[in-house]
Amino acid sequence: MQSPISIIIQHLRHSTSSAVQSPLETAVPITVLNNDPIVSIVSIVQKKNRYIRRAMDKCASLVRSFAFPLLTSALFCSVLTGCDQENPLLTDEDMPLVIEGWIEDGEYPVVMVTRAANLRQEIENFDSFVLKWCRITIDDGEKTVRLLGQMNSAYTPPYIYTTSEMKGEIGKTYHLKVETEKEVVESDATILPFVRIDSVKVRPSQLSDTLYQIVAYPHVEQGGKYKFLSRVINEERRFYSSFLGTFDGDTYDRTKGFDVMKGIHNTHDGTFLPYYSEGDTVRIKLCSLTPEIYDFWRAYENTVSLSTNAFFTSLKGCPSNIPGAMGYWAGYGYSARTLVIRGPRKPQKQ
Repeated sequence: MQSPISIIIQHLRHSTSSAVQSPLETAVPITVLNNDPIVSIVSIVQKKNRYIRRAMDKCASLVRSFAFPLLTSALFCSVLTGCDQENPLLTDEDMPLVIEGWIEDGEYPVVMVTRAANLRQEIENFDSFVLKWCRITIDDGEKTVRLLGQMNSAYTPPYIYTTSEMKGEIGKTYHLKVETEKEVVESDATILPFVRIDSVKVRPSQLSDTLYQIVAYPHVEQGGKYKFLSRVINEERRFYSSFLGTFDGDTYDRTKGFDVMKGIHNTHDGTFLPYYSEGDTVRIKLCSLTPEIYDFWRAYENTVSLSTNAFFTSLKGCPSNIPGAMGYWAGYGYSARTLVIRGPRKPQKQ
């Protein structure tokens, strides 16, 4: 599935005098999903403040100069706080735990665990913030399996926890337990039945006659929650969250279908267009979501849609279904379609 690492960068508000009003008065979580990311990070409050802009530039530079071979969907959250007596500086030991994990029908689980990074410290790369020695187990009600850590360059950072001893099954609930040296956090994820994609169409985008968009016509149910993922074969190594691809059955218009746009991630070198090119072989997935996972993705996408920069967006109050940690643990039942992008046939010369 789409998403893969999660890191929280903490930028601490600078205050030289109690008589000077701080540029940031409240804590604002800021999210970057390359998932799955979905890639974005910060467009915080009061961008005109030079100190904040420098922090944003530094964060962006770190992401672009990542020490890992492949940049993929990551979740960055930045906690902005004060450095006064009422809101003291947080130490590295106080940094929140961030978890991104999912299990799909017929697929092995994937879990990524990271710790926050303090942006005021010198950061060479994010590898030191990846927790590689966690004890992670999943219980499906019949058996409990332990996930093992392994390198995987399709994700950023290239380290995941997984197992070949358990695959997802529709209707089952999977209990995740993550144990670190300090914390024990737990969460449940249920795989809901999939809904079929009745048909798909390709049409030229309004932006360019050389770019195309996919329109899917799924057979959704009233009250259902859904999300599209996409992957361009031979260009992307895994699925990414389709740009603004989360919707519900109550608002879906069967006559218009749903636009399945390209997934956003920061291998786009700062330029992102959510369209496909002629000749692309594209595989799309339609995932059924539980309400809490739907809320997570909607919160993120609402922020992206309001941002002036698709790569730098402020995500305030992104809900987590993992008590004691940030991030999510999700189950996905899905249906899929594969198609080749073909433009309209050009008339032959007489």
